[in-house]
Amino acid sequence: MALRSAVAAGLCLVLGAVGAAASSKIPRAVTLAGNEVAAPADLGARSLLVVSFHRVANGGAREWRRVLDDDPRVDASSVYTVIVLEGAPGFVRRMVVRALRGDVPAARQDSFLIVEEGADGWRELAGSNGEEEDRADAVFVVRLENGEVCGRYRGSVSTAALDELLNSSCP
Repeated sequence: MALRSAVAAGLCLVLGAVGAAASSKIPRAVTLAGNEVAAPADLGARSLLVVSFHRVANGGAREWRRVLDDDPRVDASSVYTVIVLEGAPGFVRRMVVRALRGDVPAARQDSFLIVEEGADGWRELAGSNGEEEDRADAVFVVRLENGEVCGRYRGSVSTAALDELLNSSCP
């Protein structure tokens, strides 16, 4: 009887660890407004994500966000900027978040997602292999519909890239 209880307890621990490992791949973030988000479940039914994993790519991400915010074809979609700070020292993270809160109007702060841990889940969603993310053109734009990836693009913003992304078919 004791052996059976020990085996059951061990199995629960193993299954719990497997479940924790699987859930750690779910991309999670905190908005600038302080709300926790799990992607894609907590995002809009039609969403566009602009993801950068390194500060060098942040300028390109800002340009993508500006173009998406100004394009009338995107009006029916929720647009999110995903800023991955995992690996940055704590004081840098705090400084970046403070600066963003000062720059982004309160009404838009829920569309800025801060990732301090679990960047691998965001890499998987964005289609990054983790290499060469320290380049200015390492901006990842993902189009989601009802939680499904409909299109991905990596690179600098252009009319052709935007058209390709918005016209890609969904599964």
